[in-house]
Amino acid sequence: MRNTGAAGRCVATWTWEENKIFEIGLVEFPHGTADRWGKIAASLGNKSAAETEHHNALLLEDLAAIEAGLVELPPYPDMEVGLGLLPPEERPRPNSEKKQSAVQRKTGKPWTEEEHRLFLLGLERFGKGDWKSISRYVVQTRNPTQVASHAQKHFERQEREEQNKKRRSIFDSSISEGSSDPKLAGEGSSDPKPAYN
Repeated sequence: MRNTGAAGRCVATWTWEENKIFEIGLVEFPHGTADRWGKIAASLGNKSAAETEHHNALLLEDLAAIEAGLVELPPYPDMEVGLGLLPPEERPRPNSEKKQSAVQRKTGKPWTEEEHRLFLLGLERFGKGDWKSISRYVVQTRNPTQVASHAQKHFERQEREEQNKKRRSIFDSSISEGSSDPKLAGEGSSDPKPAYN
């Protein structure tokens, strides 16, 4: 049985299993291996070295034709509905999709004091990171993603408050803030020498 390749020529049919063995052989016996095509043919069992080498040449030609855009790709089931059937120039660009999705995005609903109180109880009960349980059993008006987002903001707010409570260090002061010591400030001294020796 024979098939027509991408370039329109007649080629011997290879089964899926034979193609798989052939691909494995290409990896096991890389370019430059002595008697590469003979070894791949031996692993196939029913093809000659010339047939495997010819099969490789045809596959490389087909690959070049596909990459050049000369062969239309079949519509795969996992492709987005309809997009695979449109010519490339009519398909939406990734940037325009982002703009469209930003317009359709819902605005957030602020958390109520009650929801926040329940969040804190859930945090105490289930611990940090178990947003699914907090959402399912405690703050039932919010989904796990919303609970995780609220937690992130909550912990960032706590961290900022902690940083504001820390005692200031002497190294936090700058020269422009001045000093009450005339020697350090350079005031009241007619001596041109520096204050420190």
